[in-house]
Amino acid sequence: LDPLQVARALAAALAPLNADIVWCGRQAIDDDGAQVGPMLAELMSLPCVTHVSSFTLEGRRATVERDIEGGREVIVVELPAVFTADKGLNEPRYASLKGIMAAKKKPIDEKPASLGEANLEVVSLALPPARAAGRVVGEGIGAIPELVRLLREEAKLL
Repeated sequence: LDPLQVARALAAALAPLNADIVWCGRQAIDDDGAQVGPMLAELMSLPCVTHVSSFTLEGRRATVERDIEGGREVIVVELPAVFTADKGLNEPRYASLKGIMAAKKKPIDEKPASLGEANLEVVSLALPPARAAGRVVGEGIGAIPELVRLLREEAKLL
């Protein structure tokens, strides 16, 4: 599905709830886009923090951390807000057998979603062209002059 379609459907379903916190996954495994959470936040006019790896709540203020290259970023945000969870955010709780059996009997409240028109169309998918096989120029420090010559003359990189 088009990520904007999904975000619009979620925004329509979530708006009447007046939720203070909306949690989304970091990204889908189908297209790896990581777009629905930020789009949802924009449609709902809420702040959004992505890739959350640590979360604490104090009143109506959330302090979140996210991993960035070379460190961690700490962000303080007022609620309501949208967050996208990173893999290491929490340790999952595993249900007991009794809990699993009880869950099977619980009704699931299903609501129809109106996705509207798609803004995205996949025209084609194809594998990248095959690459030429690499070659070993030589071994050790003695291969450097030949490697430089090949980079200059054949690859035209130098």
